[in-house]
Amino acid sequence: MKYQARAMTSRMERVKATYLSLTVPTTKDPYNPEKYRCYRSGDRLITLGYLRGYDKHYNALTTRMRTSYAEAEELYEAKPMIYDDELLLGHLYLPEYTEEEQAEYDRLCDAFKMSSHTLEARPPRKDHIALDYEKLLKLGINGLRAEINEQLAKLDLNAPDAYPDLDAIKKWEFYQCCLIELDAVSDLAKRYAEEALRLAETKPEPRKSELIKLGNILKKVPDEPAADFYEAIQSVQFFLSTLFGLYALGRPDRYLYPYYKKDIESGALTKEFAQELIDNFCLYVSDRVFSRAACGFIVGGKDKNGELVENDLTYMFLTALDHLKLPDPNGALAVNKETSNELLEYAADVLSHGTTHPAFYNDDVITQSLTENYGVAPDDAVNYIHTTCAEISIIGKSKTYTTSAVLDLPKFLINTAKEQNFATFDDLYNQYLNTLKEYAKLRARIYAVRILEGARIGNEAMRICTLIDNCVERGKSIYEGGEKYMFEQPIFIGFATAVDSLIAISELVYTQKKLTLQEFIRILNENFTDNENLRQYIINKLPHYGNDVAAPDDMAARLASSLQGIFDRIMPLWDRMMPGTFSYLNHAKAGERMGATFDGRLAGTSYSDGCCVVQGRDVNGPTAMILSLTSWDQSALLGGMVVNMKFGKENLKGDKKANFLALVRAFMERGGIELQVNVVDRATLEDAQIHPENHRDLMVRIGGYSDYFTRLSPVLQKEIIDRTEY
Repeated sequence: MKYQARAMTSRMERVKATYLSLTVPTTKDPYNPEKYRCYRSGDRLITLGYLRGYDKHYNALTTRMRTSYAEAEELYEAKPMIYDDELLLGHLYLPEYTEEEQAEYDRLCDAFKMSSHTLEARPPRKDHIALDYEKLLKLGINGLRAEINEQLAKLDLNAPDAYPDLDAIKKWEFYQCCLIELDAVSDLAKRYAEEALRLAETKPEPRKSELIKLGNILKKVPDEPAADFYEAIQSVQFFLSTLFGLYALGRPDRYLYPYYKKDIESGALTKEFAQELIDNFCLYVSDRVFSRAACGFIVGGKDKNGELVENDLTYMFLTALDHLKLPDPNGALAVNKETSNELLEYAADVLSHGTTHPAFYNDDVITQSLTENYGVAPDDAVNYIHTTCAEISIIGKSKTYTTSAVLDLPKFLINTAKEQNFATFDDLYNQYLNTLKEYAKLRARIYAVRILEGARIGNEAMRICTLIDNCVERGKSIYEGGEKYMFEQPIFIGFATAVDSLIAISELVYTQKKLTLQEFIRILNENFTDNENLRQYIINKLPHYGNDVAAPDDMAARLASSLQGIFDRIMPLWDRMMPGTFSYLNHAKAGERMGATFDGRLAGTSYSDGCCVVQGRDVNGPTAMILSLTSWDQSALLGGMVVNMKFGKENLKGDKKANFLALVRAFMERGGIELQVNVVDRATLEDAQIHPENHRDLMVRIGGYSDYFTRLSPVLQKEIIDRTEY
């Protein structure tokens, strides 16, 4: 299709400036808030409204119901916030407190520490999920209530034999929690509508008419089904605005397209205004997502009928990424064999402008793997998404517990090697796997208990369960297993560091016999002091993963297969274990704490990120790197398979753009799962370290998410600088 991109309007530039001045975008570290305290799993800030609700409903029948009352009270206390120029309404409510309110807030926060929500071993995150927005748009909240009431009617708790049917009582409790929270969402929407209409009386045209329209829209949605594009996008935005956490936007070029198409064909909507609405919709993500986190959407790919999804909205959401140039939304493009060159070229153009989005996901491999490896129905598999950074889940049908266990591969290798001088490399390798497996079993058991605790106390916003398949039908929350699919996603960090380390051990200890294993350990403990020649030999003479060389590629394949195998029988609660090498920023944090490793890495420096090669060790060019990374089967590692590549801007433009697109195609055809691109040069990054004030908007890809380079730790900054630039 022929698509003509539009420039970002001055109106949306003003809205962007307004949103970026709000609390979330300006908070560098959400885990050390100055105004609002964190609780639960550190994924949200606690407000006075929530605390008042929790205190007020101390006599609720259960802790879960008390939590839902608190969730509702937070919304009842929320004051509608409407800013000039914005075309959609609904903001995360983080109020300014008076001196008296601050004193009350501090007192209630201190008291809240005594609640079950603040246990040291906190329950798992309730978010990292994509909801069924198509259902919301078709039914509205009133339709969701009707579904719940239909299930309640089936319970018949007044029947003589109803007790002691604890299963029925648990379902009744769950339904009450959902209704309590949905009522609060409806109330807030009506108050937003009233505020918009009140403000309209004080504004001149055209703002007056805009506010009247918004007020009338919010009188209807999200309570009622959406009838047009404006209502649809506002309905989704408003529901999301009531949730604090990472709730992905799903596949908007699918669930919004019928409304868009109808309105464009009837003349009720212009493409220019639609782009403004999409820009505003995407800007709202920055109002919810802190630095060091990710939340986005995915477009493109094939639908359940096998039809290619490439429509105006596919392009317009990519255009929004170009317009915003922000860390979020974490936009992505699903690429398959039939994806048009025009769409891929447009994605490359967006990247060349200095954005870090979109990432490219392998549509063919992911859908096939979900079906064959994880038992997902074909019609569901096509609706996958990277829920936050890179982990895969099913929209509106699954809960995935990403980073449920973090297995530090270089650390476990060193700890195993310290045990004894193993007679053969295979002896060392097998013991290494046994150690990893025992730790994985322990973490799986601990995580199962954490989910159990989450189900007990209601560590969830229950209203999200109404937009997750099977929860209402089963009368169970996501922690109770109400969803259709549940996956635990343990991750391995330092994959290539471990591969190169295994090669170094194999070569130096068992093949060349230059030193014993314990002598090697001693050298690591001394951080290669007085052994720089050995370190340079490891770096410059031994083969490294990422150069299309058989030995390290074979080692990577062996390790990847072994790591998948350790989870074969560890399934305490989940349908399947879905491991990955997604590293978030753990690779830098773990490396900062870790001493030297066998691959020549010095103490205190980052591990390799994701499933990428060790920074700077890929010396044979991008094609060789891609060949190495796809020399083994990645398909089952859907817990995140991040491949970062760094290019100069000139390599995505002009004649060189074709080479880049060919590389993307080759990566997909060879089975690579996900590819993301940094378009920035080393000189710029190094200058940003020296003069951060001149590069405040410089964005980079980390290990699946994007952030401002100047906000990163020195170790993480160095890791990104050291990546090979193509």
